[in-house]
Amino acid sequence: MGYSIAWLAVDTNADAVVADLNLKRTGEHACFAEETLTSTTLPGGQYLIVADACNHWIMQPDTLASLSKKYSVTACAVEEHVMFSSAQWVGGKCVWRAEHQGEDGPIHLETSGSLPASFTAIAAEQKAAQEAEGGADADVDLYFEIPLLVAKGITGFKHDEVIEGIDYDRFDVLEE
Repeated sequence: MGYSIAWLAVDTNADAVVADLNLKRTGEHACFAEETLTSTTLPGGQYLIVADACNHWIMQPDTLASLSKKYSVTACAVEEHVMFSSAQWVGGKCVWRAEHQGEDGPIHLETSGSLPASFTAIAAEQKAAQEAEGGADADVDLYFEIPLLVAKGITGFKHDEVIEGIDYDRFDVLEE
């Protein structure tokens, strides 16, 4: 079984994001991604909100556009069951997007906007690794990692890696 989550990393403090999204802190704690909405502050200072569904309302364009009018936002949706991932940086509007849909094959990748400088090197490395495994006929899907690694380059966070400074057993629980 894999992850089906969405996450936002916002360049501001927790109180501001919680208020702007009409959320409330419950005072309870849970393990990473084990409740509908959990949050923590990343080691770099960004505030991270994790939803337990890839298509959660925090990923809706209206939500991202509204929130990003005030703050820089990196948003990522992950659906490992069908190898779907996307990452976007929104600054009042979608500035860039990278999306992989595994159901379209292991070498599918769609991009738009002004991609971060790290994108080219990350995409080339993952493409070379995919080719070394057999390309489109391989039993692995390494293009899935491209949007996630680009988002990690901006935030320092990747959902399936242990990041020093994050207590994965003690995320704050949020409610609507």
